[in-house]
Amino acid sequence: MAFFLIYALGSVGFVVCKFLRIPNPALLGSMFATGALNIAGYYPPLSTWLISFIANAIIGTMIGKEIDGTVLRHMRTMLRPVLIQTVGMLALSFMCGGAMYAMCGEAAGGKISLSTALISGAAGGITEMTVFGMSVNADVAVIAFIQLFRVIIALAIIPYLSLLAEKMGGRARSVPSVRKNLPKFSARDYAALVFYSLTGAVVGNWLRIPTGAMLGAVFASGAFALSINKRYGFNVKFRYIAQIGLGLAMGQRISPSFTDLLGSLLMPALAVTALMLTGSVLLAILLYRTTEFDMTTCLLCSAPAGLSQIGAFAEEIGADPFTASIFHTARIVGIVTLYPWIVLPLIN
Repeated sequence: MAFFLIYALGSVGFVVCKFLRIPNPALLGSMFATGALNIAGYYPPLSTWLISFIANAIIGTMIGKEIDGTVLRHMRTMLRPVLIQTVGMLALSFMCGGAMYAMCGEAAGGKISLSTALISGAAGGITEMTVFGMSVNADVAVIAFIQLFRVIIALAIIPYLSLLAEKMGGRARSVPSVRKNLPKFSARDYAALVFYSLTGAVVGNWLRIPTGAMLGAVFASGAFALSINKRYGFNVKFRYIAQIGLGLAMGQRISPSFTDLLGSLLMPALAVTALMLTGSVLLAILLYRTTEFDMTTCLLCSAPAGLSQIGAFAEEIGADPFTASIFHTARIVGIVTLYPWIVLPLIN
């Protein structure tokens, strides 16, 4: 009964955030609604391990569907710019995390741990980085706050940067979006997908890989889809269910001390966001000079926001959504896969 009550509260938070057009409303609405309950001292005793595991597996399967044969073929033809963007975003993430720690970390007399600062600065997406934060006992509330702040500012500023870029110069030819029409999964294929995704999640978790359940599901689902040369859809309702579940686990970790941090986090959040956006624009200029993409698409390819947000946003401002999705798939998979191995030696 306690689980259903908490889940209902998380769902209410999701509806409110969606109405307010806040990015990632299911995850953040659930987290802040249940976190407020925890701060008030009314969060019931509830084990959230299984909820978190299943949510990670679903999220991993959602990301895994982006790894199909078409993406891999286009990534080979765009290997150089994809590598530039991925390596650049990894370096930029580390710089932003270091700047965050220098401003309000424990070494500077603040309350933010090194792990929390480094993960907060990473451009790996709100969901993915909070999952990583949970796996190393970082302060997920701080991570979510910094990630959300960056995404909101980025999505607000990029259209204006795009208009400015168009006024300053012509538009180069973009790579056309020519996703191959693969056959869709059958009901039997979906049953196998669930099995392989859960197996990959179990193996990743058992091997104690950072964010192992999510990564295991990413590669298991992607490899299965590639092996049968089919594509699968992902109902948005499952994504919301998973993100609400993950928000419940995160909300359980929001302690009353978080409210004391909000005042001290605003200026560091502004500084880190400004650094991330400046670096992203420089990366976009580098992509523009080394590829045939138009500047708007380059800005979207290097934008520090989530894959789903960028995909929906691309068509609205006249960018190539498929090209942007390739770059962001590489960025998210690269950061989720590699960034933990950069961070873990520093925090252990």
